[in-house]
Amino acid sequence: MKTIELKKQAGAEAEQLMPQLNQISRFIYENPELAFAEKKACQKLTAVLEEHGFHVEKNVGGLETAFTATYQQGENEIGRKLIGIAAEYDALPDLGHGCGHNLIAASSLGAALVLKKVMETTGLEGELRVIGTPAEEDGGGKILLLEKGVFDGLSMCMMMHPTSGVTRIAGRCLSSHGMAIRWQGKSAHAESHPEEGVNALDALHIYYTAIACLRQQLPDDVRIAQIITDGGRNEGMIPDSASISVDIVSQDQNLQATIEKVQNCAKGAAIAAGCDCEIEHITGYLGRRPNQRLAQVFRDNFEIIGEPLMDGMPEDFGTTDFGNVMRKVPSCNPYVSLLPSEKISNHTERFKELAMAPRAEQVIEISVKAMAYSAIDLLTDPMILKAAWHEFLQEE
Repeated sequence: MKTIELKKQAGAEAEQLMPQLNQISRFIYENPELAFAEKKACQKLTAVLEEHGFHVEKNVGGLETAFTATYQQGENEIGRKLIGIAAEYDALPDLGHGCGHNLIAASSLGAALVLKKVMETTGLEGELRVIGTPAEEDGGGKILLLEKGVFDGLSMCMMMHPTSGVTRIAGRCLSSHGMAIRWQGKSAHAESHPEEGVNALDALHIYYTAIACLRQQLPDDVRIAQIITDGGRNEGMIPDSASISVDIVSQDQNLQATIEKVQNCAKGAAIAAGCDCEIEHITGYLGRRPNQRLAQVFRDNFEIIGEPLMDGMPEDFGTTDFGNVMRKVPSCNPYVSLLPSEKISNHTERFKELAMAPRAEQVIEISVKAMAYSAIDLLTDPMILKAAWHEFLQEE
């Protein structure tokens, strides 16, 4: 059967599924769950996948709310293409689905169900793996699953994300690195014997001021976000400990140099205040590595659907653990717009409202079709994945 006919069937299947997908999106939206606690969303998604004949494995990678759902068409293992479709479904503290992960979950589910139906009815060979990934907002669920081999063996991976402004194929974004910095001093009574104390809060204050001065000399793409986690507990006592949580984000080429500068600020503050300093490094999210060949496939299919796209693959200042996946396997990350006429920020009340506005249903349908159509191209034309992998390996 010709590719165009397969896509017509996929489009019809997507349209029939829309009432169910909208219901699932609303269920996840109305039951927001934080990182690693997405039990309702996980149960809802896996139940539907099992009902449609996918082989579902739960608690994958040792994470209670992670899962895989697999469907295979064809007996020949040699050269089989394995299409990965990632799903996110965690919410934000105090903001619920202000990043629209309910739409990601529904779209990934829909694309998988559509593809399975097309493969069943036409004999199109290949393998699908839906990967349910918790804790994108806080905890890096995909990073943990990568470490456990859950993404091993994929031929490629895809995932949509809602946005505003014109729909786009996401380009590079920032990488992140976390640091937990702690200064240890010596407590003493602040009024009667202050000379006996070593003030750890002084070290934190000096450090914070040093970072404020440092910002003038940092490249434009560097962001340093911080929150004080311990600043003392009793104003009558000189604080013997103080700590701060730091998140550094930048383009890859500037990240390590920034980490070293922040460390120097922390150590210098410790020397100035007479404290000891401990620094814990926390592996962060890696920036996306876009793939031109896969992006062109998606671009062609957005044109078929009639969804306008930005030119190229624009860079942005966000971070995502899907970037870590994109360092493992050729991937594509389309961002489909909830508000084409205006660019606003995710993680806001307004974006949360958009995630359940009428346009949200269109975004699910557009995303399902774009991912299903693109997967059909990949399963029918072996040269696409060959070219995508060649590009991927050239960039390593």
